[in-house]
Amino acid sequence: MNYFMKKRFLAAVLSVMLAGALAACGNKDADADPIDTNEAGEDLNADDAAQESSVENGAVNPAQEDGPKYLLDYTASDYVTLGEYKGAEVDVDELLQQWIDSALAVDAETVEVTGRSVELGDIANIDYEGKMDGVAFEGGTAKGTDLEIGSGSFIEGFEEGLIGMEIGETRDINLNFPDPYLGNPDLSGAPVVFTVTVNSITARQMPELTDEYVAGLGSEDYSTVEEYRSYMYDLMLSQESFHNQKANIAIEAAKENAVFQKMPEGMLNRMYANLLNTASAYAYMNGIDVGQYTAYVYGGRADDYEATLMDQAELMAQHYILMGAIAEKEGLEVSDEELEESISEEASSYASYGYESEEAYKAAIDKEAYREYLLVEKAVEFLGENTILRGENQ
Repeated sequence: MNYFMKKRFLAAVLSVMLAGALAACGNKDADADPIDTNEAGEDLNADDAAQESSVENGAVNPAQEDGPKYLLDYTASDYVTLGEYKGAEVDVDELLQQWIDSALAVDAETVEVTGRSVELGDIANIDYEGKMDGVAFEGGTAKGTDLEIGSGSFIEGFEEGLIGMEIGETRDINLNFPDPYLGNPDLSGAPVVFTVTVNSITARQMPELTDEYVAGLGSEDYSTVEEYRSYMYDLMLSQESFHNQKANIAIEAAKENAVFQKMPEGMLNRMYANLLNTASAYAYMNGIDVGQYTAYVYGGRADDYEATLMDQAELMAQHYILMGAIAEKEGLEVSDEELEESISEEASSYASYGYESEEAYKAAIDKEAYREYLLVEKAVEFLGENTILRGENQ
């Protein structure tokens, strides 16, 4: 999960502090479709559906519960022993190469491959037919489909089953559909056989980074590889995504060096309620039950979704407690003035959250949850700023 990525705070019925956290942690392969992997619904709006689904799907409002549940209610250091949390090392050369590779990929050419079998990263043009109990099932057959091997576009095992196939070869691939399988619940967990023929193989060929290539880009900022790398390095350091990467590295290091105690019950229950509310809303919009949706996002069994959500709630609580303990140690706080200023900034977009006025938006906000969110964000930013950059470019 990208903890540093700034999320808009939504104070609707769900009371979720980091909107979109579910998607960031999801198991994207759980509902991969042999034809279309987007049937689970990527454009879902949980906040719009929350009100309708809150009763029938068991959603609750943790803000209405009594008792301690926020960071300010606890001494975070009572629940975690901090190890070294400053000075995590970041390999900037490795990150820079990733940036350069991404830029080069824009100019990658697709070339025909002959004389070898399918490899990871290839694009295989295939015909396939899926059968269950010897009978072709609806939506399981196609011809002339381009599939990038390793993209995760098809159900687990399908793409792996193509590796090593020669052009013109036909192979039976025995698989099981995921359970649950939102694309077609009737196929959930079902054993199937895909008969696949490879028609052709192509691959993306990256351009070689040479002075000639760089000069051909026609930029006034660089004309040689050395100048290009220097330019890309400065560009990388100016981007928010780079600072996100630094912070995530620092967070993982801080977690590895910390020793957690049992999480406070009130906070754990609040995190669980937030996750349940979100899962309930998305399940409602997809026409499935909350157990199926939870299994789709996190894995596990649909009938054991409560335990799965509680495990996720504990991870969330640990993150908040860890950041809270670091905030305590470093004297980081969120003043009332900062809180009100930030809420006012968010309230200016009240219409996009479905509210009729700024006042309505502000009235709906759980201020203590928002203060907590801002404090965690401060601690994460602190960690990112206190990383050590290593590499030849330093």
